[in-house]
Amino acid sequence: MVIDKLRVIAASSVLALAFAHPANADTIKSQDGTVQLTLPNGWREGKPPGPAIKIQAVSSRGALVLVRVVPKEDFRDIKAFAEVSLEHVKKRLPDSEPKTEDIQINGKPAIRITLEGTQENGQRRGYVITCFESDANFVNVMGTASESVFKSEESTLAELANQVKILPAAATAAPAQTPPPAAPSSKTPTSRSPR
Repeated sequence: MVIDKLRVIAASSVLALAFAHPANADTIKSQDGTVQLTLPNGWREGKPPGPAIKIQAVSSRGALVLVRVVPKEDFRDIKAFAEVSLEHVKKRLPDSEPKTEDIQINGKPAIRITLEGTQENGQRRGYVITCFESDANFVNVMGTASESVFKSEESTLAELANQVKILPAAATAAPAQTPPPAAPSSKTPTSRSPR
């Protein structure tokens, strides 16, 4: 009887751990405070390579994710944004055959593109590109890894798009501070007469 209770408790504990939010997950924000990403265990924040990239994160196995946010007004629609994102990667992997699927992120239409191929230097890589809209912006979450790591990290790279949150700029921006008015000078100017 005691052994059966211990088995039930052990099974319940395993299930609770399986569905629990990872204890060591880290949430990072972009430098401007407008984008947030919750990282899975084994991932850490990296330094974005340029101003267009809001967040960069890397896994302990060498996978990389980049989050880019652009105004919607710069593109005709989500499909045009996804095509430009794909075109950028396709130049690196000319032998790849992209697989595109329509999905949803946060209840809004999104496009996920998966491709694997060989770079000019001979290295094989895989990419998962997820493009979605968020209010006035389009968001591109691009995950990549070398071929040996990509197969085991592909689902994580795809899931990271669901962990991106676009934060309201007004809530994240520091209130503007106006300089205090200049205090009147206690010194009175003295006039000198020419000699």
